[in-house]
Amino acid sequence: MKIPLRCWSGLFFFVVSSTASAQFTPILDDFSTAGNLSGTTPDTSVGNWTTISGAPALTVSAGSVVIAAGSGEASQVNFASNNLSSGAIYMGFDFTVSSSGTINTADTIQAIAGFRAGTPAPSSYVLGFGSFRPSGDAQTNSGLPATAPTQVVVGLFTGSFLNAVTKPLTGWATPLERGATFRAVLGFNLSNDTAQLWINPTTMSSTSITLTAVTADARGVFVRQGGLSHGSVLFSRLIVSADFNTATAVPEPSTYAVIIGALVLAGVLWRRQRHGSTLA
Repeated sequence: MKIPLRCWSGLFFFVVSSTASAQFTPILDDFSTAGNLSGTTPDTSVGNWTTISGAPALTVSAGSVVIAAGSGEASQVNFASNNLSSGAIYMGFDFTVSSSGTINTADTIQAIAGFRAGTPAPSSYVLGFGSFRPSGDAQTNSGLPATAPTQVVVGLFTGSFLNAVTKPLTGWATPLERGATFRAVLGFNLSNDTAQLWINPTTMSSTSITLTAVTADARGVFVRQGGLSHGSVLFSRLIVSADFNTATAVPEPSTYAVIIGALVLAGVLWRRQRHGSTLA
């Protein structure tokens, strides 16, 4: 979907105002640098992708992070130099669960992406988004839909993993087809401790699921590979913003430069505003 430049000009204005109020730097990454994810520099962010824990490394290929189906590395990138405790933050990304191989229907559901807090550490996960094939027990105790071998369920939960048999999570009501690409938007309202998940939304009123009592702050986002229950996933077109519409949009590669320029200028305006100066 190609977004007209006039639309980005409107988004630019909103990003400037949102950045000033939320006091954080939006994240934009088209994953154009092939190789290990950790150590690469996003198009915008506070710092580089940094390893939280584990091996083998998360890798980037053809504009996507390759999230392997098995134990491995987690990496994070910041949108702020310190934890944020108020305001709403939205994380948008494309994901495709591979149609190859068998996904384990173990009870343990593990996150592949989400928000984190504090300095890079295994305990820093705050809010997770996961893709999995739940077991029969998990379906019974957590209200998750049954899946065919060609399908997965996506869910929203606190922390880096959650056992669906003994603890609640919020799962998407409809299984998603493996091999298809979806746009996920993960919203975290730090002011009222709630989180929402949208799949392929067009507006904020599109169908979503909600998780409550997410009592944590946030500093950045993470991508993680681990657990055979989620299958191999391609993760791409990451946008983190204080504006829902900005995170929802799926820009063409040619429009990334326009967005980057807008976000850089937004940061300059915010810094000058913070120091009491004005743009000449």
